[in-house]
Parts: sequence; C-alpha cells; structure tokens
Amino acid sequence: MIFDRRRYGQDNYTYLIAESGDAALIDPGDPEVALALASEHGVRPRVVLHTHGHHDHTGGTRRVASALRATVYGSKADAALYRPDVDLSGQALLALGALRVRVHEVPGHTPGSVLFEWEGLLFTGDTLFWGGAGNCRNGGDPARLADSFLRVIAPLDDALLVHPGHDYAEANLPFALDLEPANDAARDRLAAARAAKASREEPEAPTLGAERRANPFLRAGPLIPVLARQGRACGDAREAFVALRALRDGWRSAR
Repeated sequence: MIFDRRRYGQDNYTYLIAESGDAALIDPGDPEVALALASEHGVRPRVVLHTHGHHDHTGGTRRVASALRATVYGSKADAALYRPDVDLSGQALLALGALRVRVHEVPGHTPGSVLFEWEGLLFTGDTLFWGGAGNCRNGGDPARLADSFLRVIAPLDDALLVHPGHDYAEANLPFALDLEPANDAARDRLAAARAAKASREEPEAPTLGAERRANPFLRAGPLIPVLARQGRACGDAREAFVALRALRDGWRSAR
C-alpha cells in the first residue's frame, strides 16, 4: 500500500494512493508535481479522482490524464467547471482494480463536491479544512454545506485522518479561538501548525475526532450560545453553521 502527498502552489495538496499495482492521483492541480510524485513511487496511476471542479484542483488533469492514459472521475454536478470522464454521482464505492474507495457526496462548496475515504484516510478537498470549512462564494450554498456537515460528515469515524485540499490551518484556527478562547484543542493545533511551518515540515494530518474538538464548523450546535452572544440567534445546528460561515466570510484576524 502506498500513500503520499505533495504540496503545490502555496498551500494546495495533491495525493497519491496505490495498492497492488493499481494507483490513483487525487486533485492533480499541478501536472509536474503530480507526475513526479507518481514517478517517485514507481507507479503509473490509471485513475484521477477529483473532490470538486475548481481550477486549482483540476488545472493539471488533462495533461496528467494524457501522459498516463488515465480515466478522470468526478461529479457531473460540477460540469460547469470541468468535465470528468466518469460521473461519481450516486456512486458510494469505487472498485478501481485493487483500490476500494468510498465516495461521500457533500454539496455546498460546489454542487459536485465529494469526499474520498480509503484505508483510514479521508480526502476532503475544499469541503473540510484543518480548522475550517470551504467557502461558498463561487456557486456554493451555505445551507447545503451545513447539511453535508451535519448529515454526511457527522456520522463518519473519529479515527479517519483528515487530508484536505489546502493547508489553511494557520488562517482558520485563529477564528476558532476568537469564538472559543478557552478551546485548548484549537490552541494546540495552531501551535503545531506554526511549529511545522517554522521547521519547514509538513503538518501531520489530524484525526476527524481531533477536528471535532477544534473546528468550529464541526461544533455548530455547541456554539449556539456563543453566536447568540454575538447577536446571531440560531434555532438549531444548521442555522448555527450558516451563521458561522457568514461570520468567517467577514472575519479578519486581529493577531
């Protein structure tokens, strides 16, 4: 079994997964980085998987697919952004040779956003970030994103390791601490992210359970009283999530 990731641009990630000679690249936004990652491990991925259709995740796909003769999988709900070869809509499990990849549909950041689950790893694209959630400014819908968090992500196993499409931890966790200054989990995560950057190392992926302790978007229900004190009365976790997304959109760190 092979798993690896590479950063490209400032904070994007592309991922490689492989089992018994069968391999897939996830979100190969930079073709040179993605092809080099596969070459380093001596594998030839025949599959490209996309968490959603935004260009910073799909911009390298056609070059990668052409070089590897790979098939591109993604949701037709994002057809306005890109056109995959195979539609993921309604597919809960992909059998890709020896690879068995679960697909969780999570519309909100884009209409066709999905998560991929494989061997204890959760690839979350721009839906769930370390310390945050995807914005909804480019054709997204905060209410649908709330439903995806509350109905799809909430039941997932705490032990899954969260691998997002960007490293936004240093940007997101100060917002979490503004909401909950006493949240030690968020404070420790922020310190770890800063330490990794200072040492020029990649941060370790947290478990979904750790995210639930630090990430306000996974704590929408418990934050209802905090939002009420800020003049945002919310009747349930869904309303609280939407209020959090609006707060985050307008938030600027004072630190």
